[in-house]
Amino acid sequence: MNSLSKLKFLCVVPTFLSLGLLAPSCDNANSAPSQTTGNTVAKTAIAPRDTGLVQTAADTDAQKTGTATQSPNYPAADMADTTVQLKRAYRNYFPIGTAVDSKMVTDPRTASFIAKQYSSVTPVNDMKPVNIHPSENVYKWAPADKIVNFAVQNGLKVRGHCLVWFYRMPHWFFWDNGQLASKELLYSRLDSHINTVMSRYKGKVYAYDVLNETVAKTTETTQYSRIDTLYKIAGEDYIEHVFRTARKADPSAKLFYNDTFYDEAKRDKIYAFLKEMKAKGVPIDGVGIQCHIGIDGMSEELLSNSIDMFAKLGLEVQITELDVSIFNREAKAKTVANDSDDYTIDKEGKQSDIFNMVFKVCRQRKGVVTGITTWAPADINNYLTKRLGKRNYPNLFDNNLKPKPMLRKITDFKAGQ
Repeated sequence: MNSLSKLKFLCVVPTFLSLGLLAPSCDNANSAPSQTTGNTVAKTAIAPRDTGLVQTAADTDAQKTGTATQSPNYPAADMADTTVQLKRAYRNYFPIGTAVDSKMVTDPRTASFIAKQYSSVTPVNDMKPVNIHPSENVYKWAPADKIVNFAVQNGLKVRGHCLVWFYRMPHWFFWDNGQLASKELLYSRLDSHINTVMSRYKGKVYAYDVLNETVAKTTETTQYSRIDTLYKIAGEDYIEHVFRTARKADPSAKLFYNDTFYDEAKRDKIYAFLKEMKAKGVPIDGVGIQCHIGIDGMSEELLSNSIDMFAKLGLEVQITELDVSIFNREAKAKTVANDSDDYTIDKEGKQSDIFNMVFKVCRQRKGVVTGITTWAPADINNYLTKRLGKRNYPNLFDNNLKPKPMLRKITDFKAGQ
């Protein structure tokens, strides 16, 4: 490296580090909570523009034989084209959203990028009950207000996430003088919380995940999660109650049930639950499929059939928390401690195929699918790096907020495909 190159490098690095963006937490009840490990995040060779993509010996051999999936040094004619706009490509299909926190929307560079590439935002943590309503008579509005105001100013839609989730309710919600709260007291608190939040953002938030992840995991024999304290206090009735309360609070808002599944068993539990609720006249407008996918992928048949099944119940479907880890979906910090976090050509290629499958399936169901939301705007914001103690690259845009090659495949399609 010559003297001029060294000078440029030293000027760029502090600027990049000064962004101060925080990685959002997924807070997925069906995954291990974020954990601190003794592992130091491994340093890997970074390709130009800090994409994270590195070239292995196998990749080099593949290139020599003409079988490489993608050069690690992205050609100047590809993703250097920053005119590629995700939201523009899907303007005739459905909104393309991303999960954000208040720091992202107040950082000028990141905010400008989000407004350019996305047509919808979801507060990743700032509307969860434990954060927005930490004490019975205290609401922490500032972070969520910043996100909603940013969206309004830039003409973006807002998905509210989430009104009720047993895993992220403040502790005081469940208790009364050292005893479990009565059903009546719980309902009073739920009503107050839902009405207060929805009234504040009425006309600005077009859809809410009213209820998040109450259906039991595949491994549980019960219909509802055994650790759902709301269910322990009030039974199944509380589910009907929160949706009916939300409908009254803002009749114009779309009301979603949001959950995750990666096999037919869990999907069928969710389907049976929604079918029962719809038969009772519970005002559920749609279902959110989270889609936190690993490099091991998700069955296209499962996703397609599931969307079709939910559509037959008269429900809209949205992909609400999409990302694709470079590790398998079930990975934990301990299981990947000795695994490489190099972002190889092979991994990027598998990611590309998975993202393309999800977007293709959803395009083919235009009208039923009414939105796709990624769980972070770009790789620099991802929660998986912290969770696994390994660098991760699970999004469509790289650490410099530049589009990855896979975005070309996702946006360069013919109408009707």
